[in-house]
Amino acid sequence: MLVLWYYNAMILLKILVFIVGFAVGVGLIKYNYQMTHLFGHNSLAEQYLGTGGTYTMWKLLGLIAIIGTVWWVF
Repeated sequence: MLVLWYYNAMILLKILVFIVGFAVGVGLIKYNYQMTHLFGHNSLAEQYLGTGGTYTMWKLLGLIAIIGTVWWVF
């Protein structure tokens, strides 16, 4: 009985993590302009990703969040 409860709890946890992680990833991709204005430009991202690298950094972080979430859930 305890194993069944644990299994159901893990399914619920994975569903919740998937929803939250996917929403965070999409939010980072969609609102990268606002995130840059909120936190400022990142000199390291600008140096290695070129002009506009901070915006690209937020998009990459969003993509990594989505991929990491899907990877953990499945």
